[in-house]
Amino acid sequence: MLGQDRPAVSLEAAIVARRYYIDDKQKNEIADELGISRFKVARLLDEAKASGIVRISVDMPADIDLPLGEELSRAFGIQRAIVVRAIEAAPDATGALIGDAAAQYLAGIVGADDVLGISWGSSLTAFVDAVTTLAPAEVVQMVGGVRAAQMDVSGVELVRRLTRKTGGRAFPLHAPLLVRTATMAEELRADPSLADATGRFSRLSIALVGIGSWNPPKSSLHGEFTDAERADLESRGAAADVCTIVFDADGSELHSPALERAVGISAAELRGVPEVVAVAGGDEKVAAIRAALRSGVVRTLVTDSRTAEALLPR
Repeated sequence: MLGQDRPAVSLEAAIVARRYYIDDKQKNEIADELGISRFKVARLLDEAKASGIVRISVDMPADIDLPLGEELSRAFGIQRAIVVRAIEAAPDATGALIGDAAAQYLAGIVGADDVLGISWGSSLTAFVDAVTTLAPAEVVQMVGGVRAAQMDVSGVELVRRLTRKTGGRAFPLHAPLLVRTATMAEELRADPSLADATGRFSRLSIALVGIGSWNPPKSSLHGEFTDAERADLESRGAAADVCTIVFDADGSELHSPALERAVGISAAELRGVPEVVAVAGGDEKVAAIRAALRSGVVRTLVTDSRTAEALLPR
């Protein structure tokens, strides 16, 4: 739908968006009517979406499999598992369903006095997109930013999107995920310019995290290392990452000089958060999710039924 109270956007983009989304015109029809190229129509539609004047939402019912969630939580000794039934005929919808289930769960547990930490990833982007009701808690970015080419939505933007919806205060972490040296990372973590975010790590009451996979590689952190650093971690069995913590298949934390270059929440700080909610699913993430659950860091998992079945020993 077309928003009324959105940031400034060109009148031409608004006209094109109205023709396309409300009048149901084809791009070539709009181009002919306005005397512009079809490529310019496409660019103006992208501009309208990027500016926020066009908001697209799909209401998908989250059908929760309670028995499967209970079985999964018992198998891994976590507090709870929220398992949304995957739609076999629409596998591409699974990410949105997981995000919606996470949004429903967080809406029930987040209060205005909470301090909510958030990392990055496609599952957390789906969560933010799905949020309709959430208390105005403080929202803290827990890890520095990865290279923009690897992410559809940066960590800073994710925090700001969420607080624009909730009315809470945003505390972005304006630093790279990995810097050149461990000394530089230590200095940045203590820098006053980042203290609003880093100083809240020990006060987080809820942390919302994604899970990165190392085999197959489906992780933003994986791509940040040098080839030598990555090979070293892989040779020691790296299977998953949560924030800037890397685990092997048994859930043991791996240590390396490469990880000392990271700017973000520490393993000790994350383990001290009362409620760590991991949002992840998909066939390629099964081994990584299993490793993360074995680590003891995760208290609650939000996933899909296909992934849950694959995680369980049968």
